[in-house]
Amino acid sequence: MLVDLLSILKKSEHIQESNEWDAVYRDLPVVIAENVEELPNALSSLDKVGGYGYIATWKKNLFSFNPKLLSKRCGLIDENGNLLKVARIPKK
Repeated sequence: MLVDLLSILKKSEHIQESNEWDAVYRDLPVVIAENVEELPNALSSLDKVGGYGYIATWKKNLFSFNPKLLSKRCGLIDENGNLLKVARIPKK
């Protein structure tokens, strides 16, 4: 099902393809976590960039994710590229 979520996500005007990440949303990396079981791996992947980035998931699964459990730096987007929780921008 990862391919389905990613193919739908790529149709969004805010999403760009990436060789390093599943996708890129407004210059920040996106990793896909279709369910709660995949969330630890997604957060671990974002740790490589200090936790800054977005997790993409199905909108129908949004309520199974507790936004407070997500890193305060990490944002959340749905399969259509809609912003559900804004990610903090890293200080340069």
